[in-house]
Amino acid sequence: MAFFTEDFLNARRRELLRAVKSFQYQVNGREWHDGAINSKAVDGNAVVVFVNAPSSGEGDTITGVRVYDSKDRLAGEQVVSLRRDSVNAALLKFAFPLVEAGDGNR
Repeated sequence: MAFFTEDFLNARRRELLRAVKSFQYQVNGREWHDGAINSKAVDGNAVVVFVNAPSSGEGDTITGVRVYDSKDRLAGEQVVSLRRDSVNAALLKFAFPLVEAGDGNR
């Protein structure tokens, strides 16, 4: 049985949406670049953010991503491996689910 109400969880999703402010992506394990947020929305049980990572003009690999909050604190980061050729930009999709843990969510 769920403890938190859906209204409470929806309010936390909206707070998370407001708190997520900027993203960076790492190229070839070296430099970090700012990504441009294209959109942010609450979609079902998740906060979904689309971030544009423009082409560097040559083939590369996005090797890491970082998320910062509204106070410029690091909220989270992850190692990734997304190869691109010289003409491909990347549209990165981040989905932060916010659901109550239950028997099926542990």
